[in-house]
Amino acid sequence: ALDLGDSQETTAEPKQVVMKFIDKEEHFVNEMQARRNDDGSPRFSSEFVTPDLDSYRADQDAGYADACKTWKPHGADANVLPDYCVVMERGERSLLQAMNAE
Repeated sequence: ALDLGDSQETTAEPKQVVMKFIDKEEHFVNEMQARRNDDGSPRFSSEFVTPDLDSYRADQDAGYADACKTWKPHGADANVLPDYCVVMERGERSLLQAMNAE
């Protein structure tokens, strides 16, 4: 996905990101606890783990909750956006490319 930045920002450069959608709250909480210390700082170096840039919860973000209810991919009959999302920097390689190279 292409992150264009906050609508209030005028200096942000668009950047490529990955959006990891998660269906279950328990899985989302586990993901965020694995990535972050209690103070919100990253648990691991970005050299080893793709850093998260932001996260969204439909139960705590009205704008994201509205998007979950209304967004449909082209040609879909139903809303399919899960209630939880982690936004991360896009890696230089796919997981398959990384596994084959290592």
